[in-house]
Amino acid sequence: MAHPDTGPRQQARGGPAMTSDRGRPSRRSAGAPHGDDRRPQDGSGRPVTQFDVARAAGVSRSVVSHVLNRNGRISEETRDRVLRIAQEMDYQPHAAASELASQHSRRVVVILPYLDNPFFDTLVRHLRHHCLKADRSLVVLASDLETGMERATLEEARRMRPTGLVLPGTRLEPEEIERLGRSLPVCLLDRGLSGSPVRTARMDETLAAELVVSHLHEQGHRHLAFLSPAAPMHEHLAAERAGACLQEARRRGMTAQEIQCTGGALMALEAALEGRRRPVAVVTYNDVLAINIVAAAHHLGRRLGPDLAVASYDNTRLASRPEFGLTSVDQRPEQLARAAVELLIDGGTGQAPPTRTVRPSLVVRSSTNRPLKHLS
Repeated sequence: MAHPDTGPRQQARGGPAMTSDRGRPSRRSAGAPHGDDRRPQDGSGRPVTQFDVARAAGVSRSVVSHVLNRNGRISEETRDRVLRIAQEMDYQPHAAASELASQHSRRVVVILPYLDNPFFDTLVRHLRHHCLKADRSLVVLASDLETGMERATLEEARRMRPTGLVLPGTRLEPEEIERLGRSLPVCLLDRGLSGSPVRTARMDETLAAELVVSHLHEQGHRHLAFLSPAAPMHEHLAAERAGACLQEARRRGMTAQEIQCTGGALMALEAALEGRRRPVAVVTYNDVLAINIVAAAHHLGRRLGPDLAVASYDNTRLASRPEFGLTSVDQRPEQLARAAVELLIDGGTGQAPPTRTVRPSLVVRSSTNRPLKHLS
């Protein structure tokens, strides 16, 4: 048996009340539906469209479009009715369709190398804040530092026709990045490409190395071990960061070595300690790796500070936890995010330079406390 609301509908606004096939007046009239009855009645759960709003308001779809886009000559009465009904029906604009119609994207896409580093959580929060201030939306994707996955993720991002692309960590070769930069605005956060159309917003790695190595040198350390991630997690930036720290250590007369954590943090720490007088200074690529080194040190019975100095990069919330107390380089993610968004929006108009360099700071905590006596 048919539902009472499925009877014939009056076409004209303000006409007589509809009746059901049982002859009872329907709960709504053709020109003034109410409440949930304004939702699409096809049972599909589909989003409300401008056609649905137009049907409920008794106007054409073009009138709804003019009202929602705030253009055209529409009476205040009609405008108010359309806006009220759109709100009651919980109408949400179709972003992709709007961008297609205007031929102008409002999306910024960031492709993270992985998701288990809290630094990227902080970076994304700042990127989203600055995108909103610039009337842009932020789309977050992840590549898992796997080359095939990264290329597939890039293709997915390009199909969105974004207004810009942020790459805080990528394994792409410079030629691929430059080719990508010729098709859409790209901002790198992990390296700079000389003479490239690609924009860059990055921390001053040379200054960061000076800050962390000079601090360890002042604590009496004369040997430094830089611990890099294992190959599956090895970003392009790791080699540059290690090189900057080793160069600065040798400039200060220290011996230095790079150890890749291929066999895990415990094996890497044992290699750094082998044949060395205590205390030993270790610098890790980031806070996540440093936490693993702290766990390895605990396993070996080494105390942070007196037996082992551990410094790292990123200054995430992990570093500030009292059980770790990591000395860490602050990359200023808020400044990186602001610079990246500004470069993507203004970088192509000559209103902003193609490169922004952020000055880091070193946050000193208990993990690098002065050793019991200086080494000679």
